[in-house]
Amino acid sequence: MSEHLLRVDDLHISVGGGPARRRRRRPRRGAGAGAGAPARAGARAVQGVSFTIRRGEAVGFVGESGSGKTLTCRAALGVLAPGCTVTAGEIDFDGTSLVDLPRRRWDGLRGTRIGAVFQDPGSYLNPSHTVGRQLAEQFRVKLGHNRRDARQAALALLTTLGLQQPELVYHQYPHELSGGMLQRVVLAIAVAGEPDLLVADEATTALDVTVQAEVLEALDRLRAERGLAILAVSHDLAVIAQLCDRILVFYAGEVVETGPTAEVLANPRHPYTAALLRVASVGDWRRRELEVIDGAAPPAGAAITGCRFADRCAFVTDACRVAPVELRAVVPGAVVPGAVVPGVVVPGGPGIERAARCVRIDEIEPAARRDHERSGVPA
Repeated sequence: MSEHLLRVDDLHISVGGGPARRRRRRPRRGAGAGAGAPARAGARAVQGVSFTIRRGEAVGFVGESGSGKTLTCRAALGVLAPGCTVTAGEIDFDGTSLVDLPRRRWDGLRGTRIGAVFQDPGSYLNPSHTVGRQLAEQFRVKLGHNRRDARQAALALLTTLGLQQPELVYHQYPHELSGGMLQRVVLAIAVAGEPDLLVADEATTALDVTVQAEVLEALDRLRAERGLAILAVSHDLAVIAQLCDRILVFYAGEVVETGPTAEVLANPRHPYTAALLRVASVGDWRRRELEVIDGAAPPAGAAITGCRFADRCAFVTDACRVAPVELRAVVPGAVVPGAVVPGVVVPGGPGIERAARCVRIDEIEPAARRDHERSGVPA
C-alpha cells in the first residue's frame, strides 16, 4: 500500500481550447479529465502543479480567485468543465491514473473512494425529495444496503455530523433546512460511501462563524474516526489554519509556496503569502485598517518569463524577470516532496516539506517579520 493516497505530478490545465471536434461522436459524460481527442490550444490556467496527500492527511489550497485551486481539484475529481483540458502531467489515486480514466472506472471511484462537497449545498440537492431519502440512496446504491439498513445508517451519520433531531431532519426537504444544516447533509452524502479522500471546495463559504466551526469540527471527527484524507480549498486562511496539516499557496496558476500550515503562516517565505497574511490578519482583532494587495493577477495564459507575481511585489529585482522561477527548498539542501528543487526532482519523496518560488527566498522571512511587527499581526 502506497504512503501517498493522491499524487499530482507536474499538472498543466488549459482553458478555452478543449478536445478537438469529432464527427458523429459526442464526448462521454463523466469521462476523466483530459479524456478524448487531442486538445486544441488554450490559455494555460494551471502550470506545473505537484503535490501529494497521505492517508488521513488534510492539505489546503489558498489563493485569489482564478489562481487555479478549483481547476486542480476538479481535475482530480474528473469533472473539468467543457473547454478545460489536462494537457500534461499525471494524477495518481492509490495506484490508479485518473487522467483519461473511462467513465465506468470513475463510477467505481466517486462516492466510494473519493467524495466531494462544494459551496452552495442547496444547489446539489433535489428539492422534490426529502434529504433523508437522498442520503439513504447513497447507502443503497454505493454500499448495497436494503431500505431499513440504509435508513438506520443515514440517521447514524446525521447524528455523527452534529445534527439535532436527526429523525426530523431525515423527513425534511432542502428548503426547510438552514444553510449550515444543508452543508452537513451534503457532507453526509459525500462521506456515506466511506471514501478515502474528501475534496472540500469552499465548503464553509457563506456560513456564519459558529456553523463554520461546527462543520470544521465534524471534518476533524471524520478524520479521526475514519482516517479520511481531505483536500480543502478556501479563501479563508483561518479555516485552512484550523483544518489542514499542510498548505499550498496558489498564484496565477502556480504553487508559489508549500509547507506545514503552521510554519508557512508563521514565517512566510514568498512575498505573495506574506501579502495574503497582511490582508487576512489571521488571529488578530486589533487591526482597524483594511489592507489590499495592489494590482491584479495576470490573466490565464499570460506570457510571463519570470516570476508571475513580479508586477505586484515589493521585493522585485531584475533577476525576478529574466527566467522562470522554480520552487526552492527553504532549508538549504532539503528535499521537498512533490516539488522541484534545483538539482533534485523527487515527486512524493521523503524530506522536509517546505519550499517557495522566489529568487530572494532568504530575504523574505526577516522582511515578512518586520511587516508583521509593523501591522500588529503576531508572527
